[in-house]
Amino acid sequence: MFTNTELARIEPRAFMRRVFRDFDRFFETGDWPVARLGKPFADIAWMPPVEAFERDHRLTVRVELPGMKKEEIGITFAEGVLTIEGERKLENEEKKNEWYRNERTYGKFVRTVPLPEGVNATDIKATFEGGVLEITVPLPEIPAAAAPKKVEIAGGEEKKTVKAA
Repeated sequence: MFTNTELARIEPRAFMRRVFRDFDRFFETGDWPVARLGKPFADIAWMPPVEAFERDHRLTVRVELPGMKKEEIGITFAEGVLTIEGERKLENEEKKNEWYRNERTYGKFVRTVPLPEGVNATDIKATFEGGVLEITVPLPEIPAAAAPKKVEIAGGEEKKTVKAA
């Protein structure tokens, strides 16, 4: 029989983000000089899930961005790489004498998707609905490969001479 702990989803990156957040909190609360050392870990990247697939000679990239607005997302294409970036900001809500738990991840993110040569930047389209960003990229035509041709190797044959007795 399985228990809830056996069915829990293990996410190593989420664990490391929690460790760094706790580490930051530890160093930010002190009035000592070492307290400022935790600041570099404050902007740990949030990595939204990405799905990429090819269908009907188009590459489709889907990124789950719940709680974000399209104005908070940037998409660029340069040197054969599609870059998606943004920031989901934490809305501060202070509750006193109540229990509060937050399992959502906030912060800046950058996701990159390499694209094949020949992609035309003007043909890239993006939509954002229901917290899902969908980018479609028409793939360039690939010339048909010619059938392989066998190449004969010349030379290198040894001639044997037979001596008459």
